[in-house]
Amino acid sequence: MMHEVRSIPPAPRRVRLRSLVGHRWPLLAIGSTLLVLGMLIAWLMFLQSGGKLSQGPLLDEGPAADVVGKITFVSEPLVWDGKQEVRYDFHWNGVRLSGISFVAGGSCAVGDEVTIEVSTTDPNVSRVKGGVLYPDRAWLQARFWIGTMVVPGVVILLGWLAGFFQLRQVLVHGDVSVGRVTAIANVRFVLPEMLRVTYEFRDHRAVTRVNSHWVRVHGPLGSRLVRQMHTGWLEPMPVLHDRRLPQWNRMLLPGDFLPQASHHALPANGIT
Repeated sequence: MMHEVRSIPPAPRRVRLRSLVGHRWPLLAIGSTLLVLGMLIAWLMFLQSGGKLSQGPLLDEGPAADVVGKITFVSEPLVWDGKQEVRYDFHWNGVRLSGISFVAGGSCAVGDEVTIEVSTTDPNVSRVKGGVLYPDRAWLQARFWIGTMVVPGVVILLGWLAGFFQLRQVLVHGDVSVGRVTAIANVRFVLPEMLRVTYEFRDHRAVTRVNSHWVRVHGPLGSRLVRQMHTGWLEPMPVLHDRRLPQWNRMLLPGDFLPQASHHALPANGIT
């Protein structure tokens, strides 16, 4: 009569959320900044489009009246489209009013009398006939900021998120190997202070792999690597790697990948 030995499945490894979030943190910082600023600016452009940019369609839809006005100021042509800003005075129901619009370069001069389109519902909305109230600038449109900041920010964050789950896969299910540190160097012009650690190890197929990644100087692993830099003795360190894709790997301290519960075997009742 024999006791059947049944092994308890390995408990999941402990994964520190801070380590996962900090993985490829420059992507997280850049992507979040682009996304938040892009959405904020796009929202502001959307709000202002309900004011200034809606006055042109108001004149187009009417009702509007034509009156005679006099040019009082002409600016230099704009660089991007050649239009000139003009200011003018006109009279409406015995009241002197002023306005600003943009016309083709060279079409007006100070002192010229021109036809002014005036909204009969709001006389403060007017423009030189044939001109525009505001030049069509792409950066005044919400879609411009969505395309140039929000969309790239989302793409960068998706790249960071892929790295997040990639690292989690390695930490939770990766195989443990002994890695040999080959080089440690400071990463310049980066805050917080970072180290680049380069190491080599053998995967589960005994194939030698070489990799490097950044480590925070003031973290537990960074402190240990700093001591190695000062002593000149590069000690072996644990490396976790994915069984299917060994190029996904990470150097850690022993305490970073210990299971939450120790592995042991219990006898099961039964006769074989």
